[in-house]
Amino acid sequence: MADPALYEVVVTDDSKVDTAEAMMREKFPWARWVKGPSRGPAANRNNGVNHATGEWICFIDDDCVASKKWISSLHEAAKDDSIDLIEGRTSVPDLVDDPFLHSVANVHGGSYWSCNLAIRRERFHTIGGFDEDFLDPAGEDMEFAHRYHAHHLRSKFFPEALVYHPVRRVGLRSILSRHFSIRWTAMYYYKVDEDLHLADSTAKNLVRAFGATIINHLRTTWYDLRDWNRPGWKSRNFWLALRWITFPVYLPYYLYWVHRFHKQLNAKAETSEPHPA
Repeated sequence: MADPALYEVVVTDDSKVDTAEAMMREKFPWARWVKGPSRGPAANRNNGVNHATGEWICFIDDDCVASKKWISSLHEAAKDDSIDLIEGRTSVPDLVDDPFLHSVANVHGGSYWSCNLAIRRERFHTIGGFDEDFLDPAGEDMEFAHRYHAHHLRSKFFPEALVYHPVRRVGLRSILSRHFSIRWTAMYYYKVDEDLHLADSTAKNLVRAFGATIINHLRTTWYDLRDWNRPGWKSRNFWLALRWITFPVYLPYYLYWVHRFHKQLNAKAETSEPHPA
């Protein structure tokens, strides 16, 4: 266990109705509870950073469980002055092949999931924190990782910094919500200027998105059917079927957001540009 004098715990609570404030004050009075901005996980993480005081910022999500050596392992890794970001290992202790059980894992590094990530405070502010245009938990940590790499910062995967991500049962409504979070893929592509480009016309981006979505679905179908019985086949084939069943709605829905985000982000860029004197 790490020395409590070496770290602080800040819980930024983004709930709009039932918060954990009373429970935190009763059971964990040594931790600091702060109200979140209720604008999605990106803004909520930035809010937590604004209330933290340490040299290093360590992120973990509310559906994860830190191992006993998580903090001490991160503290040990942070002694290396040559690194700016530490990526910990995220493991699923009760993994089952069931599409109605949700979890995420990062056992080899390279995913940069924000459920187990530490970064120097100075570097966090250098790259601008999490992008608050992402209002849902979809793509905001990938976009953060893209800017991190663009700044040529140094990272290390430290598997000893272990976090458990237990599975949680989800219903069809939750599955459909995750499925249609595809709209944030459009936001991500615009942000990183990959596949979709704000400098291009809306029509050009729509044509590009139309073709890429169809090709991606065909490619995914080919790979899934070619090795249909490899581990995880139940979940994989469920998602394959769902993609094709919903495709007549899924594709125009995605194209709508390609158009909407193009308009929204260009308008934002115009208002942020300095006016000539």
